Amino acid sequence: MSVVSRIFAGGKTNAERIPEIERITLVRVDNPVKQYSAFLLCLVLSAVIATCGIAAESSAIVIGAMLIAPLMSPMIGTSFAIATGKRRQAARGLLVALSGAAAVVAVAGVTSLAIPAGVPLVGNGEVSSRVSPRLVDLVVAVASGAVGALAVGRDDVFDAIPGVAISVSIVPPLCVAGAALAQGAQAVASGALLLFTVNFFAIQLSCNAVFFLMGFAGHAQDGSSAKARLLWYATAVVGTVLLAVPLAAASNEVIEQYSFERGAAQSVREWLRESSYEPVSVDASGGAVVVEIAGEGTLPDLDDLRILLRESKVPVEDVKMRVTRQYS
Repeated sequence: MSVVSRIFAGGKTNAERIPEIERITLVRVDNPVKQYSAFLLCLVLSAVIATCGIAAESSAIVIGAMLIAPLMSPMIGTSFAIATGKRRQAARGLLVALSGAAAVVAVAGVTSLAIPAGVPLVGNGEVSSRVSPRLVDLVVAVASGAVGALAVGRDDVFDAIPGVAISVSIVPPLCVAGAALAQGAQAVASGALLLFTVNFFAIQLSCNAVFFLMGFAGHAQDGSSAKARLLWYATAVVGTVLLAVPLAAASNEVIEQYSFERGAAQSVREWLRESSYEPVSVDASGGAVVVEIAGEGTLPDLDDLRILLRESKVPVEDVKMRVTRQYS
């Protein structure tokens, strides 16, 4: 056993824990009624709670739903079954995970229609944070998946499971997608489903790596499982890389917008430096700069601001000013 494997496994891989890990992750189903009913009930209730939390714009309620949701278990179980060479169980785990995801979308759609005020999609922070995934979301999902694999693979890291449930967003974006589809907002639903897909592939990627490094591949049932394992690893890598491309583009847009807003704010401060006015707010979105200032006396020339914005390389088509007069 290599040094790396001993570090990840915390010593020698304990083969006696494999049945326990398989039950936790639904790889081994000894009592189908008990295990699947618990999974389904918790999944449905977490979807209802998360949808209500999104409608109420309450992060606390959404976090509570994330702690209840069991959807990450079959995701991790799929990777674990692949690592230990159990292809049929891996396929079943993948089916359970995808079926569970579809169930969450359906439950969220029905719940959103049952809520009297519905789920507001515009101006809702719980929605907007889950429809525009960025590269940072991919990084968080990879790290969370790695911790999740460590938590089920080692008996001394299990306490990290609640933190993993909170850090990686699995059920909430599915609930946003369900609510959006119920309202016919396909663009919002697509963004939320993209975030879920990113999280799914990232979790598979990191769980595959961690279980391999922990040495569980050495407990594979037969040699033919190595080919299936490599195929699944390649699928996870390719899927993650392909998803990283649009996320990188989205992240670049965010960085550019931040640069524009910072340049606009600096230009406004320079523009007002010799006047008795102070900046209240600067909005550089939508191709226009909207400046709100407060003070008294002679207004500074707006053309001077346009020159400063051009010098700061802020792409702007129009400049608007709102003034709040303050009299001493």
